[in-house]
Amino acid sequence: MTEEQIDALLYITLFNIEARYEEYKREFYKKCTKDFTENNINKIERLRIWLLAKIKN
Repeated sequence: MTEEQIDALLYITLFNIEARYEEYKREFYKKCTKDFTENNINKIERLRIWLLAKIKN
């Protein structure tokens, strides 16, 4: 994995933590602008494609 992929996975993991706890959830919702969401969906999709390619090999 590249450093960028590792960083992306660590960052995505924070979404689970922030969505789980009520005090973080409100702050997280404030971050979720259209641009923020689209950017992170694109990162997740790139990781998904990479992981699927690894599984096939």
